[in-house]
Amino acid sequence: MVSCVLISRLSVYSMSNTARGFAPRSLLRLVLIAFTLVLLPLILLVIQNARSLERVTSLAQEGIKNAVVDTRRATDMNDLALEMERYIRRYVVLENPELRASYLRLLERYQVELERLLLGIEGGSLGASLQHQLVGLQNLGQLEIEEIREHADLFDDFNSATFKLSELTRSQIDERIELVRDHVTLIRQQLWMLSGALGGASLLLALLFTYLIIRPVRQLEQRILSLGAGIEPPAKPIRGPAELVALGGKLQWLHLRLRELEAQKLQFLRHLSHELKTPLASLREGADLLLEQVTGPLTAEQEEICELLVHNSFRLQDLIEQLLDYNRIQQVKVHKELVAITPLIEQSLTAHKLTIESKGLQVRMVLDDATVLADSHRLKLVLDNLISNAVNYADAQGELQITATATTEYYALAVANTGDPIPMAERERIFEPFVQGSQVRTGVLKGSGIGLSIAREAAISMGGDLLLHSEENALVCFELRLPNLTNQGITHE
Repeated sequence: MVSCVLISRLSVYSMSNTARGFAPRSLLRLVLIAFTLVLLPLILLVIQNARSLERVTSLAQEGIKNAVVDTRRATDMNDLALEMERYIRRYVVLENPELRASYLRLLERYQVELERLLLGIEGGSLGASLQHQLVGLQNLGQLEIEEIREHADLFDDFNSATFKLSELTRSQIDERIELVRDHVTLIRQQLWMLSGALGGASLLLALLFTYLIIRPVRQLEQRILSLGAGIEPPAKPIRGPAELVALGGKLQWLHLRLRELEAQKLQFLRHLSHELKTPLASLREGADLLLEQVTGPLTAEQEEICELLVHNSFRLQDLIEQLLDYNRIQQVKVHKELVAITPLIEQSLTAHKLTIESKGLQVRMVLDDATVLADSHRLKLVLDNLISNAVNYADAQGELQITATATTEYYALAVANTGDPIPMAERERIFEPFVQGSQVRTGVLKGSGIGLSIAREAAISMGGDLLLHSEENALVCFELRLPNLTNQGITHE
């Protein structure tokens, strides 16, 4: 039981240290302390079990030894009583002095055995009666033959008392054996309780040190996931072994370094876009003047070259605007408001009207006129990119489908087109910046590979997502999902 108190105090001390921010300086030291404290209750349990087993063994051996000795002594006393009676009766008949001497020797032995037996058992009145009878039998051995013959009936009571003493001895031996059995049962119960307490202490310590080791590992895992998701990691320092604390510091340094690189990237994109727009405006203005033949008539070859200049200037402008949109998505905060989605779709379709007509596309729209809670600028970016992709990658004489439905969970807007399905290996990569799929774009302008990346980031920033549904023998479909107004506590008026 002392071991249980010791282990419980150790457990309370360890948990109190943990509550006060206890953190070993080394992971190796923490592991060694953990193994030592977890094994300590088990070692104490083995020692306590060995001591209890030794005590039970000693108690059983002593009980068995005493039981055998007392039983044998009681049996010998019965035999001595019979021998004493036989010798005294033969002495009366044969009058041989040796027989009386043997009787007296047996009487003396009986008296010694009785005294030893009464030390091991509680004789009570029966023991006192036998000792009193022994005095009479001692006196009997000193009488004359005739007197001995007259008092020989003393042996009847003496033999009866000796037999009763033997029965009493066996009864008390049975009681002692029962007490030993009860004591062994009690020790066994104590061992079970001790085993449970020490086993529970070991389990508690194991859980405690597992928590001490796992907690900083979980914190490191969360910081790594935050780095991967581009989320600001917690500023609270990691508490734990020195190795894990140092690793947490390196992750914090890595986060700062990545943030610095991200800021440099955005600054580069902003400066690049601004610097390109000024010469592009002059280039477009000059190309337009040449194409309009302001400086004089052009030959057919010259007109073709001017048209090529104009088309590529449009492409360059589109790329610059996408870079600006990408930069804006990264920096500008989301401003949500109620937006009617139908006018935005119509504006995007009008911007691509010439391409739709030149490819002979059939446009089918099934729209839910409900408004959505979104950032109007980001929502327009998503729609422009989805419709632009659908128009440019659709088959000639194909179909363009735009559907918008509201469910209890979200508002879904799908833009689908006929054409080759996107390969399985490219379905996630096409959402990465500057990654283009293997499909051939059939529009006038070639893409930069950041349109879908801008669209998905804009959707996620508004609390939604952008998904791809592309299967064999089916339309290529991109679906924009935004939170439903009812899920945000807003109802339509």
